[in-house]
Amino acid sequence: MGMFDHIHCEVPLPDGFMGEMQTKDFDCVLGTLLIRANGRLMIEECDWEEVPLEERPNPLLPFVGSRRAINKRWHDLDFHGCFWFYGSEGAGGKWHEYAARFAHGTLESIDVVPKDSYLPSTASAKGGNAQHSTVTTAEDDLTPARRDTCGLA
Repeated sequence: MGMFDHIHCEVPLPDGFMGEMQTKDFDCVLGTLLIRANGRLMIEECDWEEVPLEERPNPLLPFVGSRRAINKRWHDLDFHGCFWFYGSEGAGGKWHEYAARFAHGTLESIDVVPKDSYLPSTASAKGGNAQHSTVTTAEDDLTPARRDTCGLA
């Protein structure tokens, strides 16, 4: 498990899923991205302020809750390319994964990523590294079905 960014989608997803979603294809700083109904990809930006000690949740851990977001606003990323995002129906529930394709800032498609689209992992129970991660870094990490999902074939 690692850091990720949250995804909200105003566009109906192809399989009707409406749960919480994440992506590891951006900065992975627990930020929030939004696919607007008009097809634009937005990122939430804000300023930060220090929280006075007396307002923090635990005086024994003063760093917890030491900052809060203010002046929240949406910024259009004018994104061009593909990214993958995913979610599940609760712990151990059905997995949902999607590929979103944008051209010059506008959403072209959101497709369901087939379950068999990853290459088999070579990770071992003894701590071996996996052959790939959720974030694709090279076209070689993808099966033909996954490449086709985002027009990379």
